[in-house]
Amino acid sequence: MWTSALALLTTQAVFDADASFDAYELRLEARSADNACSVFTAVERALLDAAIKRSRDDAVMQGASPGQLDGFERRQADAFSTPCNTAFDLPGVTLHRQETLRLSGYDQARFEGRAQGWTAQRGGLSDEFAQWRIVQSLRQGAAYFGIYQQGEETGLALSLRTALRPAYAVAFVRDAERAPDPVDLTAGGLLPPPDDDPVSAWGAPSDRLERIFATRTLSRQRAGELAPASGQPAVGFVFPQALTEELATLSPREGARIDLYDGTGTVIDRYWVEVGAFDAALAFMRLPTMAPQSAAAASH
Repeated sequence: MWTSALALLTTQAVFDADASFDAYELRLEARSADNACSVFTAVERALLDAAIKRSRDDAVMQGASPGQLDGFERRQADAFSTPCNTAFDLPGVTLHRQETLRLSGYDQARFEGRAQGWTAQRGGLSDEFAQWRIVQSLRQGAAYFGIYQQGEETGLALSLRTALRPAYAVAFVRDAERAPDPVDLTAGGLLPPPDDDPVSAWGAPSDRLERIFATRTLSRQRAGELAPASGQPAVGFVFPQALTEELATLSPREGARIDLYDGTGTVIDRYWVEVGAFDAALAFMRLPTMAPQSAAAASH
């Protein structure tokens, strides 16, 4: 059933977050209004938090420090003094409501990152075979990684086709307690990114990584339903909920590494996942379904 995954990856609905500093200020205004007056639902709030995190990440990439941004956000919050009876009409609140309403009209949406992207599908799922709900194509289509669903069964998984015989898989993510912020592993572009993969440029030193082991393998049938098209056998691994939670809290610019091991404990393959807007894709899945928008509307 690989065609289902391929169709998902070519969805036309695209979500692009405004990376301007003005948009950042408006989002902070919306958060202040929500903190004071509870103007958003839980899902709207999750999407706003994801957008603010992306705005901060964009600002860091443009030269701002996390400390500078923390100070700016504190000043913005301290300066907020709008009465609740007018908070719903603030420009930042209105803008976020409009963005959320637009997303609510889609069954599919593409959340772009810097090098990769997440594609999310809310409708059209089957009880007969597994399909991706949120997915990222890795290494130019060599593998898929994301959240799948089949009936009531859901999971975070990696699926690929390979002549190798991986015995188990391990994900490596930044340990936030030992590395509070992601590190530029290219030293400002002076060094090539690890593994020559642009997604690996931001993360953490090897001694400040957290390891999360896959908990089980996918059945041959399930792996085949989720894997890319190829003549090689399909294999797949399912990761625990802890990895979903970790990815949702990491910075958009950083990468998570997944290593495949053979029975002797030797790394035989490696993939990099860009965190990107994973948190926004998760929130999108929780939006109430509205009337679908046309493909033409998706381009505007």
